[in-house]
Amino acid sequence: MRNVFMFFLVLCIGCTQSESASDAAVQANELEVTKAQPVDTVALLEEPIVYFPMLDTPSCEAFLRKFGEENKENRIVIETDHGDIHIRLFDDTPLHRANFIYLIKRNYFTPSEFVRVIKGFVIQGGNSEQYTSAERRKLIGSYSIPNEISKSRLHYPGALAMSRHYEDNPDKRSEAYDFYIVEGRKVGQVELSQIQADRDWKYSIAQRDKYLKVGGVPHLDGEHTVFGEVTKGMNVVRALASVPTDEADWPRKTESFNIRLEGEEE
Repeated sequence: MRNVFMFFLVLCIGCTQSESASDAAVQANELEVTKAQPVDTVALLEEPIVYFPMLDTPSCEAFLRKFGEENKENRIVIETDHGDIHIRLFDDTPLHRANFIYLIKRNYFTPSEFVRVIKGFVIQGGNSEQYTSAERRKLIGSYSIPNEISKSRLHYPGALAMSRHYEDNPDKRSEAYDFYIVEGRKVGQVELSQIQADRDWKYSIAQRDKYLKVGGVPHLDGEHTVFGEVTKGMNVVRALASVPTDEADWPRKTESFNIRLEGEEE
């Protein structure tokens, strides 16, 4: 009789525990339901969906002109381990400005890396071989930009310009992703005179005086589009230009960077 009673007692306790666990589960579910926020399906339908086209050389100019008209930013910041480089993009190179802003808004430069640095010359980046960068280029497209070379935009220290292919490129079109910033070196009268003699290019007195005073890389004038300038952070450019490199001018330590928008200059 005692054994029967004990069995009945254990059975009751088991039922009670089971019911308690079940109640707890129900309460937990009810708690989750009360935490959930109602979905505003109307707002979701009204949210604009942005589609980006796959760009190529024939289509990029019209796209960039329209994009530039709708996106007026011309101030950017390149964030590096050595500090920030503040840059103003020129409004009189609208295709190059629009392209750079477009790449920033597509998160192409978050992150990227400097792939070539030469002291007294330039630091070059953007066309990284990292997997993420290569995959993003596939999504954005392969294209080159019409040159916007100007005799008023020269390769003084701090100049921002785009790289380009020299072979099979008579129009001097710029690459879409590969940019460089000039650190520069001392420039003399003989070099400037030789550049003018070798090309259809003439420096004003003010331009010659500036080169003689601050230096630069004048042999690139007329060959690449300069579309911006460093306004703050030339010490960072010089620090990057001095990092140790291998025989191919590739930094021995990865020099990563991010680029963010700073807004529009008034």
